[in-house]
Amino acid sequence: MLAALEEGISIPEPNNLDYYSGQFKLRIPKSLHRSLAEHAKEEGISMNQYCVYLLSKNDTLYAKKSKNMY
Repeated sequence: MLAALEEGISIPEPNNLDYYSGQFKLRIPKSLHRSLAEHAKEEGISMNQYCVYLLSKNDTLYAKKSKNMY
């Protein structure tokens, strides 16, 4: 850490996750709800777990794409 400061490299503050509850409400079309529920059942997991998987996967792809743009 000292070496970074001596080199003038900024060190970001730690992420504060206290602001985030880990929950949000999302309204979706009934047909999408059915599709998500069916796919989750096929995978043998809850719809919540399936949606977290899909969101995480897409967020990772988005982060990689954004990183490569700069």
